[in-house]
Amino acid sequence: MNPSEPKVIYVAEATPGTGKTEQFIRELDSAPYKRYLYAVPTKVLSKDVVKRIQAIGINHIYVINSDTHKHVTNTVECTLLEDDPKVLIITHKTLLDLDPCYLQDWIVVIDEVPSVANNLTRDIGDHAYTNFLEKFIDIDSDSTKASIKPEMKREARSTYADVIEDKGMATITTCLGALIRGRADVFIKTFFNKKENKWKWQVRVIDYFDLSGIYEHALETHILGANVTGTLAYQHALTKGYTIAASKLTPEYRRYKFPSYIYPLIGGSKVSKTMLLTLPDGVVAEEWNDRVYGHSLLRDAIEFVQGEPILVQVHEWCKYPFEDHPNVIRIPFDARGLNGYSDVHHTLSLIHGNPNPIDDQNNSEMLEKMAISSSVGKQALRNERYRELIFQAATRSSIRTFNNDRPTVHFVPTEESGLHLAFDLRGCHHILKDLTRPAPSTHSRSKLEDNILIAKELSTDGLSARKIASQMGVSNRTVSLWLKQTV
Repeated sequence: MNPSEPKVIYVAEATPGTGKTEQFIRELDSAPYKRYLYAVPTKVLSKDVVKRIQAIGINHIYVINSDTHKHVTNTVECTLLEDDPKVLIITHKTLLDLDPCYLQDWIVVIDEVPSVANNLTRDIGDHAYTNFLEKFIDIDSDSTKASIKPEMKREARSTYADVIEDKGMATITTCLGALIRGRADVFIKTFFNKKENKWKWQVRVIDYFDLSGIYEHALETHILGANVTGTLAYQHALTKGYTIAASKLTPEYRRYKFPSYIYPLIGGSKVSKTMLLTLPDGVVAEEWNDRVYGHSLLRDAIEFVQGEPILVQVHEWCKYPFEDHPNVIRIPFDARGLNGYSDVHHTLSLIHGNPNPIDDQNNSEMLEKMAISSSVGKQALRNERYRELIFQAATRSSIRTFNNDRPTVHFVPTEESGLHLAFDLRGCHHILKDLTRPAPSTHSRSKLEDNILIAKELSTDGLSARKIASQMGVSNRTVSLWLKQTV
């Protein structure tokens, strides 16, 4: 192959349960002397893959994650330098953190598409800032943009390696990782938190994981997934000029045995936190209670299944009394790899994928850095954070076994999400509106009030009036007037 030509990315796109992982295992059996790096979304899934590979008599398998080693990234990079053929299993998180130059002569297989967006807006206390960030960085006094001190790069990398697997340090690791990679925009400023009555630090990271290094250095790259083409990683690959081809790991198409019954809970296409917290009089409650609109939706669906087991996917702020319903099984947003529910025939997803104004601004800046149009990129993000989550939850049920003895039932947020799920499941699936309610009328702020609040939030984040005006599609004078208003 001509080194000047872009490499091919091989895609195996097929619905869950149809055998993508099985195809990979067969490939191992036919080519035992090659070296494979297999990246999975979760550590739980890696255990399942190991059992299945060992079942065919292949034992040169190495699993490296935070359960097996302390310094995961360093251990993986050292293992990649070894010459003997093997199957090395890691998580997406580790793959995204690797120096891709170590991947030469390795076939990389990515099970499910990793999220490449790496934006973050978080508040941290003075202790975390002082002990883990302050000594490594300089902050521009005007723009609040942070950078790594040249003399501290080595120590910053060491600290990053020590805390990368600590979930309690997620903000610190995201910030340090972005600064170390050197491509991100990181803004850090201090502010007074009135609610907590103390000074804190706001960290805002505009970053993404560029998979190009993997594509360029690996012998081959195969991406397996149910919806690869709808992701931000796929759009970025197209923008970078890579050729996409069907992977030899693509399984034969299999149709689910029974059609599903899909019940949209809300009419139309929109769902939001505000909507779900709306009271009967149109006022929006500050917290969940048994009178809000979302409570009645969940109650209807749970009563409908009459005590049968049901997988439920909701936001943490949804405080429905699930403990009163022993048939309810809460599942996480990232349900990929949860394969132990073959006897459950019902699922319920009541989620939304709407970013808040600050996150939306972060996404806009990130997409500009990625050279992806805002409309295309934001649709891909919505696919990943809404449509795909609903689909993955639905396919954790007995439908994925292909030998279930009855149809499955899926409760989804809106009529639009019902149409999407029917399309993604393929085949003939029935949308029933027995439980569909009209969206509530909310006594919310006017459009002008919303715009004023958005402008003020963006200004607080350090954006100039000119940049706010450009982002919101109005004049500089309008933004200046908004910033002087009180809401």
